[in-house]
Amino acid sequence: MRFRVFLAILGLVSAAVHAGEKNMTAEEVKAHARQHREFAELHLQAAQCLEAGKPYKECDEALKKACKGKASGPHCGMRHKH
Repeated sequence: MRFRVFLAILGLVSAAVHAGEKNMTAEEVKAHARQHREFAELHLQAAQCLEAGKPYKECDEALKKACKGKASGPHCGMRHKH
């Protein structure tokens, strides 16, 4: 639970920083924060997969499949549509 709160806060801080850099509207900031939460959730699922003892390759493939069309790069990077 604490980890999820941390990820949520991290997403909001990151969104605020990006918003300041790009002069985003309030709605754009909210959408940006939602994207960060989505990425955080996907990465949390990957961590839980690894913690469950599943092979790295299996967890990585699941992450890639879940991120398809949402992120750039081979590992579901936060470099989404900017």
